[in-house]
Amino acid sequence: MAFASNAPLVHRLTRRGRLMAKRACDRRGHAFALGRFLFRTPTAWEYAAAVAAGSDPAAQRWLGWLPESVVAEPMRAEALRVVPGTGPDWTAPDHHSVDIVAIDLVAGRCAGLVSVHAGEDGSPETGGFLAPGYRGQGFGRDLFAAGLLLGHEHLGLSRIQAGAEVGNFASARSLEAAGLRRIGGPPRYTLPNGETRPAWWYRHEVGWPHQCAGPQASWLSV
Repeated sequence: MAFASNAPLVHRLTRRGRLMAKRACDRRGHAFALGRFLFRTPTAWEYAAAVAAGSDPAAQRWLGWLPESVVAEPMRAEALRVVPGTGPDWTAPDHHSVDIVAIDLVAGRCAGLVSVHAGEDGSPETGGFLAPGYRGQGFGRDLFAAGLLLGHEHLGLSRIQAGAEVGNFASARSLEAAGLRRIGGPPRYTLPNGETRPAWWYRHEVGWPHQCAGPQASWLSV
């Protein structure tokens, strides 16, 4: 999986959830379908499920979140059982990342998360992760394609980069399948926990980006 930003999990949700069937962008969030997934700005419970999806040791080998952001068992399994479309509105605590959750429309569950965020040099990057049951099945292509759609067709970005740790061949194949191409870049990348890892870099560009009716990110440059 490519590098992705992460904010602390919402640990306590006190308000009863409500169904959110939104399928189009508006001022409250983004939404679009791709393959078997609906990608949209999550509810608080969907976000909790997405963070749990990346909290297992296999995912953390590549993501390297801060310990307080990693969801431990049994809370992880409980969060992964969240029914998509439920939960209160979610307010992003990280103002330098636009996150959307991947909702499996076939199985009716949260399958992962993809973001467009500011990289270490301030340039737009995409990254994401999938829940354990969705890895190794080719869904990484859809995940990163959704990151490109979010950036190019919703946030008005003409250029988007992504990083993968050297040796993470599954992530590299998914990035290339989504249309990104290898480029040169900094030899190392710093994970949220402060560890530095050797990095491969990828880029995707379009000539005519578009901004949708959803929230825009003024901190991202085109």
